[in-house]
Amino acid sequence: MSFSASLIAMSNPILDAIVRHPFVRGIAEGNLPKEAAIRYVSQDEPYLETYLRVFAHAAALAPRHEDVADFHGRMTLLLGGETEAHDNLLSYAGATAQDVESWPKLPTLHHYESHLLASAARGDFAELVAAILPCHHVYVEIGQRLEPILEERPDHPFAAWIRFYADPGMQGATHRLFAMIDREAAHFSPERARRVEAAFVASCHLEYRFFDMAYRGESWLPKEAVQDVSTP
Repeated sequence: MSFSASLIAMSNPILDAIVRHPFVRGIAEGNLPKEAAIRYVSQDEPYLETYLRVFAHAAALAPRHEDVADFHGRMTLLLGGETEAHDNLLSYAGATAQDVESWPKLPTLHHYESHLLASAARGDFAELVAAILPCHHVYVEIGQRLEPILEERPDHPFAAWIRFYADPGMQGATHRLFAMIDREAAHFSPERARRVEAAFVASCHLEYRFFDMAYRGESWLPKEAVQDVSTP
C-alpha cells in the first residue's frame, strides 16, 4: 500500500461522518438553513486567505521545480477565491459578500488556521502538504458523492456548489498533492511518517469541525459565561 493510500484509509471514517453531517445533508437535500450558509462563507473567506499564504510556504519548501510551479498555479487560482461556490451559498441565503465581511473569526477557524501555519513553520514539505490535503480531498469526495443528485434535480439550489467540487480539475489537483507525498515518503523515517500522518488526520478532523461550526454556530465562551461577563 502506498503512503497516500494509507492516509486515505485513515480519512475514510472521518469522511463518512462528514458526508452524514447535517450541513452536507442540507446541501444534498437542498434545505440547508440559511444562517448556516452565511456562517460558512463568513469563515471560509478568511480561511482561504490563510490557505493562500500556506501555499506560498509550500512553494518555498518544494524540492522539485514542478511542485513549485504547481503551487504557483494554485495560488493564482485561489487569488480569485472560490467565488462560484460562495456565491451559490450566499445567493441561496439572500445575502451578499458584504454581509459576511465583518464577521469575527470563530474558534474552529482560529484552530484550523493555527494548525496550517504551525505546519508551515516547521519547514517540512511533506508535513505541510499533508496538512493542506484534506481540504482538497474532502471537498472532491463530497462533490463526487453528491453529483449524481443533479441528474434527478438539474435545478437543484446547490448545483453550482456541487459541480464546482465535482470538477475533474479539482480531482487532478488532489491527486497531484497525494503524489507529492508519495515521492517524499521514500525518505521518511518512522518519526517523520507519524508527523505527516498526524498533520493529515488533524486537518481531516478540522474539516468536520468546520462544517459543524457552520451548522450549529459557535462562540468563544458558553452562553452562561457570556451572560456572566455582560451582567454588571
